[in-house]
Amino acid sequence: MSVPLIKSRLLVGNKHLGDLFYDKDSKGRSYLKLSFKNEIADFVKSTDIKNSTSLAELKIEKLIRIELSYKFQDELFSIKRITKGEKDRYEFHKISLPATTCLFYLRIKDWEELDDDDGTSYNPLVLTPPINIKNVAIIFSFIGVNGQPLCPPEYSDIMMGCIDLPEQNLKNFCIGISSDSKNNQPNNIVIMFPFGIK
Repeated sequence: MSVPLIKSRLLVGNKHLGDLFYDKDSKGRSYLKLSFKNEIADFVKSTDIKNSTSLAELKIEKLIRIELSYKFQDELFSIKRITKGEKDRYEFHKISLPATTCLFYLRIKDWEELDDDDGTSYNPLVLTPPINIKNVAIIFSFIGVNGQPLCPPEYSDIMMGCIDLPEQNLKNFCIGISSDSKNNQPNNIVIMFPFGIK
C-alpha cells in the first residue's frame, strides 16, 4: 500500500474523529478523503417521497463505516458505506468549482463520547472545542470567490484553519469547529450535506 501524499489524524480535543487524506488514485486523479475511525450504528438517511412533502427515513440496522471523498479533476463527491461481509456501496454527487457552499459539515451532540486517540498521530490536526461546550459543529470547506472559507450562515462566526493542497486551482481546504447549541438530533454524529443530498 502506497504512502498518502498527505495524511493527518483529525482530533476533536483529545478524541479521534477520523483520518484526513490527500492522495492520487491509480489513474493519477487527486482526491481528498475523510475516513471515520468508528463504525456507525443506526445509520439513517432521509429520502424524498415522490408526490409528497414528507420525508421517509431509511434506517440501516447494521454497523457501517463511512468514507467521504472529493475527486478534484472530476468535481465528484462520493459517499462510501463499508459493511462487514458485504460489497461496498457508493453514492456520487457532482459538485462543480468554484464552490458556493461548504463541502459538508458534522453536527456532534457530545464530542466527549468520541473514542480516545489511539496512539501516535500522523501530523495531527487538533480542533479545540469551545470551553464547557459538548455540542459542536465541524465544517469542511473550500475557499469561496471572495477568498474566505464557505460555511453555513448559522456558523458564520467560526474560526477556520487551512490545509495547503498541491492543487493548481484549489490550494486550500479549510476545517473549523463551532458551538452548536441548537443540536437536537437523536444521534451523536450527523453528517450534513448542504448541496442537496437527500
